[in-house]
This record gives sequence, C-alpha cells and structure tokens, in this order.
Amino acid sequence: MKVAIVQFRSVLGDFKANLEKTIDFIEKAIEDGAEICLFPELNLTGYNVQDITSEIAVTAQQLENSPLKPLSEKISIIVGGIEESEEHVLYNSAFCFSEGKLIHVHRKVFLPTYGMFDEGRFTGAGKEVKTFYLNGVKSTVLICEDLWHFSTVYLSFIQGTKFIFALSSSPGRGYRENGEFGNAKIWKNMGEFYSRMTGSYFFYANRVGVEDGFVFSGKSFACDPFGNVIAEASPFKEEILLVNADLSLIRAARISLPLLRDEKPEIIFNNLRRILDEG
Repeated sequence: MKVAIVQFRSVLGDFKANLEKTIDFIEKAIEDGAEICLFPELNLTGYNVQDITSEIAVTAQQLENSPLKPLSEKISIIVGGIEESEEHVLYNSAFCFSEGKLIHVHRKVFLPTYGMFDEGRFTGAGKEVKTFYLNGVKSTVLICEDLWHFSTVYLSFIQGTKFIFALSSSPGRGYRENGEFGNAKIWKNMGEFYSRMTGSYFFYANRVGVEDGFVFSGKSFACDPFGNVIAEASPFKEEILLVNADLSLIRAARISLPLLRDEKPEIIFNNLRRILDEG
C-alpha cells in the first residue's frame, strides 16, 4: 500500500488558501499512485491560531461539503483543522475521509500549555482514542502532544492498530550540525520505538515554514513494524514523501515479537482503578 506523507507549509488563518493547496497536494498524490494521503496537524488553519480559533473553526458537516469528500473516492485523506462541535466547543482535530465519506474524527487529547505552547486556552481536549478501518487496515490517528503520552499509543496498541498516523506541528529546537533540529531527532526515536513495540507502521507528518516566530522542523518520516526508518523528508521544504507499506511485515513483526498476544489489559485496568481509589 502506498502512503503519501505531505510536508506542508500553512498560511496562518487562511482556510481557503490552505484548502486549495491541500487539494493540489492530494491531486499530486493521486498522480503518484498513493492510496492514502496524510497531512500535518492543523494544516487547514495554521498552528498558532489563538484568538482567531473561533473564526476559522469548521463543523464536520461543513468539511463534508468541501472538495475533500469527492476526492476521497480516489484516495483516503487525513487532514488537520479546528473543529466546532454541535455544542460549540472548539477542538484541534484530525478528519479522515475515505470512499467519499468522513469516516473518523480524532480530537486531540493532550493539549500542551507550557513554554511556547498555549493550546489549552483556546481548544477543548478530546476524550477518546479509537481505531478505525482505513483502506481495510485497522488504524489510529493521534495528534502531536498525544504521542508524548504513551498511554494513547498503548490504547491504540491493545485495540490492534496496524497503522499509526501522527499529525504534528512541531517547532524546531536545537538545530544540529547534521542538518536537523533536536526535536526532530526525538520524534524519530519515538517513531522507531512505537513502531517496534506495537508491530505497526508509524507515519509522521510534520509541517515546515515560519509562523509568528515559530520555525517548524519538518523531517516527516515513516517507520516499518520492525522500527526501521524507511523514508524521511528534509527539514525545510514542502514535499510529498511516498512510502510503500508492506502489510506482510506486520504479520512477521508480531509473530517474532508477540507482545499484543501476551498483553494483559485487565491488569492495567485493575491497577489504574486501585491507584485512582487510593488517590
């Protein structure tokens, strides 16, 4: 299965321009023979939206009326944007389209509100980590800070996910002589670990460009189920990273390291209940 990871430069607050560029990349991915097209966190809005969060929010129904829905009859699409719920709560969300339908929405669970980050002031936190079938493969979508909390990956793992899609808008920190930021190296280490320990493919889409003083670190990548980095993008430019995912490797990885078979989620559940009861 061919997956296109789009390393994207968003225009802050310009939903129309970002959607048009997103469509251009999708059409290019279709030409390249990709079956799934993954974009970074908040690619439709830009990251540091803050006081304009409510102005650029869209409902799931509004996105369903966009060109993304008919395009998904040709290729599955995962994009990021600000979602407004029926209750008028705003979320940092990922929207998954396939076969002409919006099939899954993930609301970012962990909102960084420290250092340069201020998400918790402007968006609500999601409460669920679910798997869903994308192109016949059990998949999970997680957004940036979600992956710094390995509980979300564990929840995906025990539900049997085979594809982990990671959407990120990670600002660069600590530029290194080898041509990458320090945080990009950490992301790659995370991908190597998570893919190996879950026996899953790990697809990481990060953005590039400069926004309100943030320099985003790029270096989108993919790991196979044995923890090997099999494709990697540059740190600064927009591009499409094409990845061939061999589903037979998932079987081989899980037979050689049968962690899912031997997992005991009831122990986790019982101990978490005990810890909460004990305060």
